[in-house]
Amino acid sequence: MVNEDETARNQLMLSLCRNDQEEQLAELVKESTVNANYKDGAGNTAAHYAANSGAIGCLEVLVNLDEIDLDIKNALEGDTPLHKAVQFQETDVPMAVAMVELLLAGGADPSILNRNKLTALQLVHPQNTALKELLEQGATSYQMDDSDIADDDAYGDEDDQASD
Repeated sequence: MVNEDETARNQLMLSLCRNDQEEQLAELVKESTVNANYKDGAGNTAAHYAANSGAIGCLEVLVNLDEIDLDIKNALEGDTPLHKAVQFQETDVPMAVAMVELLLAGGADPSILNRNKLTALQLVHPQNTALKELLEQGATSYQMDDSDIADDDAYGDEDDQASD
């Protein structure tokens, strides 16, 4: 059962991300126990709030937490933090690109559909080529697994020595 102190810390984490308070967030996660996947009544996590607010420093702190799940959908739109980061293109395209890059590097799944049956890529404005290419590359990378990578040990010299 979750105690009141833990709930208060989790709610503080959401507030810090909503208000782009990276240093306080880093201190909070370092010095106390928080649930990186804690959801408010609308199903938003700290990563949702950070992406929605352009709080890339907070997002970086969160992405580096071992237990973070970047694929949680919120209740209203069914958006993941990646959807929210793409939607930030309305405010600041370079920041949206940076957040999407960070989320993809952190393991966010670009193929998840929101309630409108849209992936993050489908939310990109057509003229936003950098964001579009980044998500296309991310989708390709996410779909690859070890079986898609050639086994280079099956080719070449039997004695594994470099050739001149």
